[in-house]
Amino acid sequence: SLLAAFPAPPAGGGRVLLPRAAVARDVLPDGLRAAGWQVDVVEAYRTVTASPTAREREAAATADVITFTASSTVERYLEVKGDDPVPPVVACIGPVTADTARAHGLTVDVVADEHTIPGLVAALVAHVGG
Repeated sequence: SLLAAFPAPPAGGGRVLLPRAAVARDVLPDGLRAAGWQVDVVEAYRTVTASPTAREREAAATADVITFTASSTVERYLEVKGDDPVPPVVACIGPVTADTARAHGLTVDVVADEHTIPGLVAALVAHVGG
């Protein structure tokens, strides 16, 4: 993980600027503080709900796979999907996102071992047998 790979602060302390989403877990800043860093968290972006067109909703409902890269993507998707069916394969970038999906009643088929986009792609390829 990023936290495990982060170096110790320099003698006398060090400072980290952490731009991130408005809604994010505190694992990284809390861990950096525990390691002796001064951490400045800055809200860099907010996830907002889109208003998909009927064509976009139909495309989503007839997809073979849906991928989620954060808990907020699960929540925003469920806000807009209405009664449309969920694609048959649900893939999540990691266990936190998968837990959110399950908590909202989704069946999760794929969880990436490496919590990155390449890791998610590799997990999907392995799942579909490619």
